[in-house]
Amino acid sequence: MGQPKGTGGQQHRTLQRSWLFNLRTLFLFTKSDFKTVIAPTAIFALSCGVAEIAQNSTKSNKDICNGGIHTLVNHRMPLALVWTWTNLLMEDISNQRLPASILEDAINKPWRPIPSGRVSAESSRLLLLALVPFAFLLAWQLDVPRETAAFAICTWMYNDLEGSSEGPLIRNALNAAGLVSLYAGATAIVLDKSGGSAQLSEQTWIWLACVAAVIVTTVQVQDFADRDGDVARRRKTMPLVYGDGVTRWITAVLVVIWSVVCPRVWRVDVLGYAAPVLLALYLGGCIALVLLDVDAADFTALPDHHGMASLYGGKRLLMQERIWI
Repeated sequence: MGQPKGTGGQQHRTLQRSWLFNLRTLFLFTKSDFKTVIAPTAIFALSCGVAEIAQNSTKSNKDICNGGIHTLVNHRMPLALVWTWTNLLMEDISNQRLPASILEDAINKPWRPIPSGRVSAESSRLLLLALVPFAFLLAWQLDVPRETAAFAICTWMYNDLEGSSEGPLIRNALNAAGLVSLYAGATAIVLDKSGGSAQLSEQTWIWLACVAAVIVTTVQVQDFADRDGDVARRRKTMPLVYGDGVTRWITAVLVVIWSVVCPRVWRVDVLGYAAPVLLALYLGGCIALVLLDVDAADFTALPDHHGMASLYGGKRLLMQERIWI
């Protein structure tokens, strides 16, 4: 008996929809972290990678410098993005499969795969079992196993050991450690460093330390929008422990301070302070919102400062050597 006409085409369309559904599910696991993780990591790796190549070049070997930058952007950067997203997916699934996270996401982010019913917590656990060894195989291939291990340890402490709920200091420190692991690994990948981030320049490590300090002291700005879900799961975030008003003031003042400290690290001239000063003026508007007693959710308009710090740090590296992009 012959196959009904059109059955093959229907199967193909069904398979295609299945692939698209699964890809969108993976994307939704990481959707909210593209602005706060993927973009800052890419900016940091790209800017510091270009800076290291430029600093190690002279006017006489400009062609070699340009060739190195071309390889970095077109060949190494995509690999860094794949590695970063793979690790981020591992962290997000690890976090979002937990019962407390499902409760929180049902309030704060109901579109995520598990609360929306696209995938079950058990299926997510099985996916994670396959993803972890894949992430380490990829890390071994790209010569960044230590950075991947560091990020995996931070993920385990943050999620399974509930470090995210132990208080603002531990929560912020684990955020900083995890993000800096990604920054270091991605930068090592774009520079094709044998031995990973251990071979990065002293200037890059100085900036990694600066960015870590910025994240530890300002990452709580992301907790304002998630307040309702954090209350439901009894998470001890800075806004819930110290109050919205106090946390807003502390965060705004610290960002202004970092906007002065960061350019001083690189000893730039007066023009080098232009971007931080503009940021400080914007933060003045945020403080005005606090004085007017605007709802805390409106404070989420504050820019992702550690992402801006990544870009600013890369440009300062270039300015220090009088090399411009």
